[in-house]
Amino acid sequence: MDWHCLGHAMWLAEVDGLRLLFDPLLEDAHYGGVFEVHPPRRVHAAALRADFVFVSHRHPDHFDLASLRRLAALDPDTVVVTSDELVAACARRVGFRGVRIVAPETRIDLDGPRVVTSPSRGASEPEWGVVVANADGVVYDQIDTAIGTPADVRAFFRRVAEALGRDADGLVTLALARWQPLLEVDAMLAGAVGFPFRAYADELERCAALGARAVCPAAAGARHAGPHAFMNRLVYPVTEARFVEDATARMPGTRVLRHVTGATYRVAGGDVSVDEAGAIDAGLVSVSAALPDPRAFRPLDIPPIVDPNLAARPEDELRGRAAAWVAESLVPALERAAEGRRLRYVLEIVLPRTVDVFTLTTGAATTLSRDDHLEWDVRCAVAGSLLVDVIEARRHWGELLLGGMLRAATRAHEVDERGLRPVVLQPLFVYEALSYEESVLRALDGA
Repeated sequence: MDWHCLGHAMWLAEVDGLRLLFDPLLEDAHYGGVFEVHPPRRVHAAALRADFVFVSHRHPDHFDLASLRRLAALDPDTVVVTSDELVAACARRVGFRGVRIVAPETRIDLDGPRVVTSPSRGASEPEWGVVVANADGVVYDQIDTAIGTPADVRAFFRRVAEALGRDADGLVTLALARWQPLLEVDAMLAGAVGFPFRAYADELERCAALGARAVCPAAAGARHAGPHAFMNRLVYPVTEARFVEDATARMPGTRVLRHVTGATYRVAGGDVSVDEAGAIDAGLVSVSAALPDPRAFRPLDIPPIVDPNLAARPEDELRGRAAAWVAESLVPALERAAEGRRLRYVLEIVLPRTVDVFTLTTGAATTLSRDDHLEWDVRCAVAGSLLVDVIEARRHWGELLLGGMLRAATRAHEVDERGLRPVVLQPLFVYEALSYEESVLRALDGA
């Protein structure tokens, strides 16, 4: 069983004559230019020849629409397997004839290997990891999932062992493990920005609970790019080298391997060997010379939003388009969401030279003003040109949020004689007028 490392979370597994492709990301630049794969590489798409494409979840560094469209053009009969209805709908739209939605903890018997999907506790959208087993061994591609506590991990793999008819002790030969406790949106949603000691400790404990013979850090090979590069110092708290050091100390009986783009990790006889140029020699990928890694954790200052205005549109045009959307779409949506409560929503639309502020107060008499109130319940800021791109179906919300160009904070609460209670609402209140899912589908159709 050969696992070819093609960058970030993209792997091609050759198992018993089948080719299983995981989370395809064919180009370095992705997510609307927010991210680039690190280190740079070029995937030779025609050489992949996948029988099955597994898409673990809807985050666009795993669910890349351009890559799926290209793979569908190469072979529309490749079967797409996913956890998510949104991914499935898009896969059909770009041309795949066979699309299967599979729930977590499902066993799939292929022609040779067996696959079991793993759960992800606390995920806000459908998501799974994948266990692949054959006579050579068992590989767990964890991707971004978190099964739960270490006890949950051990219990799940006991169930996997039972499903596969194997001994649970030493079941996993190679774990492509989650390791980086990403702070993807913490700063953008006014959360904690310091080092996540507890989250990192939990990652190490879950990794140790796998009991794998070998572990390779995986699925964290992207960096922010272009006008979003300032996020590199806010999002990535742990380097891969430090994880390898820490994991080796925590799991002295486990081989901790480096993640090498272009390498082939060969599982045979219950053991793992690494050919650091295997995927390159197989003609699957070309790897550029290593560049300095910009992901240096420096969470000491969060810079303000600066509108990149990538299309250089006239500012008056952007202001008018955004203001019309606020009045015609956002105001009625927030009135519905407020459900009669008195709430003050403040939206800052940051443009290249100016900032437009809109304050909507809901309740008995809804008002919309251009005043910036000191008293607010929910506050949202967005780069104006990118907001207009979403309104006009050229981008979707995820690109803005993970690129640091959409931010929100809430302090909405109610107080009575029983005390204070937070009001449960969507801090990113722009989603009330245009949902995340709808923005993805609109952007796909508009591409």
